[in-house]
Formats: sequence, structure tokens, C-alpha cells
Amino acid sequence: MSETPTEPDSGRRVQAVQISCTILEALREMDGAGVSELADRLGRSKATVHTHLATLADNEFVVNNGGTYEISLKFVDIGEYAKNQIDIYEVAKAEVDRLAEETGEVAQFMVQEHGRGVYLHKACGENAIQTASHTGTRKHLHCTALGKAILSQRSTNEIDRIIDRHGLSRRTENTITTRGELFDALETIRAEGVAFDDEEVLQGLRCVAAPIDNPTGDPCGAISISGPTSRFKGDRFHEELPEIVRGAANVIEVNATQV
Repeated sequence: MSETPTEPDSGRRVQAVQISCTILEALREMDGAGVSELADRLGRSKATVHTHLATLADNEFVVNNGGTYEISLKFVDIGEYAKNQIDIYEVAKAEVDRLAEETGEVAQFMVQEHGRGVYLHKACGENAIQTASHTGTRKHLHCTALGKAILSQRSTNEIDRIIDRHGLSRRTENTITTRGELFDALETIRAEGVAFDDEEVLQGLRCVAAPIDNPTGDPCGAISISGPTSRFKGDRFHEELPEIVRGAANVIEVNATQV
């Protein structure tokens, strides 16, 4: 799940499979759609889109609700299977839940796949604010505390490949957008064992994260606490929460040796 991204294979691709994948992504983004809507969005003929949808429906990957096609619940089963392939998932989940209860904020666990961060678990404490992330959400690594924590455990070559593939897009005026800035930040994270998101994804939102190593020493994810700038400031943001999140990461690493 957290494999290092590699250069795309130069071998042949199956166009029909690519079209089906594009249709599935579009259905998710559009929250369901009809044949005509999908055809217009994808620049494909209605006949082509309908053929792919019919095939996907036959295989139970989509459902047809009165002419509106939607992603099916089959992906829940597939997603749960994929999530449980992460050796430390249950250990990390328990610690994320504890962090949310202890701090009253949003706590999350992320791994890396295909050069992006994937949220695998999220828990909300009693004072937690609403955030757009949910289990399965994919984010660029350079602009989140979780992502930077993960990148800090990667080699320079691995990081370069991720940047080449996904870029360093700007989300706010605080977002890191150059390689030099990013590598400087990662050096600090390695030294301190903690990463910060200081309104780099969303104005008014801050986050503190720590990388998690598996028992063999290979990087396998990161854990975080997020909240509003009104509560994430001063010693709490720079000292108290970093200590808490580093401790949580250590608990996961220790408990992972029993997995």
C-alpha cells in the first residue's frame, strides 16, 4: 500500500479498461450521473459510455438508479480488504481514537500510495471542527503535516520522483511550492520528529503530525492532530501537541512489534 512510486511502465495499455476507470472516477466526482452527462464530461459517445456502464453494472461495480448511475457498495468491500492489508492498521486506529478523545480534536492516520497520501482512519473529539477529509481521501504530500512526515522518511530520489509526478501545487499563501523549501522543511522534521501544517491547506486550520516506522525500520505512515488556529497556537501548537503526537507514533511502533 505504501510502495515507492516508480516511473510509469512504457508497456501497452488497454484502452477499454482506461475508459472504464475514467468513468468510475467521474461518477465519484459527479456523485452519480446519467449517460448523457458522462458522455459530455468525458468527450465520449453515448454509445461508448453506455456500453461501459452496462458492463460495470453487470459486474456490480455500478448501480443504475432510474437512469442515474452510481458507484456501488462493492467498493466498500474492496476498500475494507485493502485497508486491512496494512499491518498496523488496527494498532494505528486504536491510537487515533485515543488521541481524538484525549485532545478533543481531529486525529488521523495516513499512508502513502502512488505518491499521494491516503487517509485510512479519522476520529473526531468532542471539540473537533469539520474537515473535508475522510477515509480514502487522497492528498498531495507536500502541503499536509501528515504528508510531510511521510516524505521525511523517504530518500531524496523517492521525493524527487513524487514531485515530478504530482508537482508542488499551491493551496494557500503558506503552501510550500519549491523543492528547496520542501527539502529544508523535511530536514527539520527529521531532526525534530514532528511535522507542521500552518494553514498550508486551508486558512484557519493547523495540524501536527509524526511519522510512524514499522518494526523493520521502513516508513509506513503518519499520525496527526488537527484543529483551528484559535486553539492551535503558542505552546500548545509548538510543544504540547508535538509531544502528544510523537508519543502516539511511538506507541504504534511499539505495539506494531506484536502484530
